[in-house]
Order: sequence, then C-alpha cells, then structure tokens
Amino acid sequence: MHILFTRPLEDSEELILKFRDLGHKVSHMPVIQIEKVEYEKINFLDYKAVIFTSANALKFLDTKLIDKKIICFCVGSATEKKALSLGFQNVITAEGNVRTL
Repeated sequence: MHILFTRPLEDSEELILKFRDLGHKVSHMPVIQIEKVEYEKINFLDYKAVIFTSANALKFLDTKLIDKKIICFCVGSATEKKALSLGFQNVITAEGNVRTL
C-alpha cells in the first residue's frame, strides 16, 4: 500500500515511521499548514473543565495559565498524549472524534 501524509512533518513523523516499518511505501507532501491564531486571553479559573479537539490546540495554548488538575477532555489519543506531556493530570479521552466527547 502507498500512503500519502499531508500534515506537517512533526504531526506525521511517528505514523510515517510506523507505516514504513510495516513495509508500506510512504510519501510526505505537507499541504496543510498549522498556525497559531491570536485569541482573547481566557481565565481558566472560571471553568471546571476544558475540551481539546486537537493536539495542535494544546501546542499553541499558554498552558502555564491553567491548573493541571482541571478536567481535560481530549478528542483522541494524540491529543491525550500531548495533554499528558504538558502535565495535565485529569485527562478523559474520546475515541478520536468530537461526537464521542
């Protein structure tokens, strides 16, 4: 099987290596560019939980302003992995789509 990855390399590298190791032909053509957008600062102390629908949301968020014990809903395993790596302690993961959140 030939698999084409279109996301930036840092978002695809792990899967590229995994599929290559399984013997698949892999191409990488990044056609999606993920950029930070400016947003109004949020006082996370006003909330009991947060929902992350993407690991990229966590990548661009100033997580120093958030209590790491807050309930953290993540859309899938990649988002969960990123949240845990940033120190979030109360992570609940869905099955990879927003509907299951």
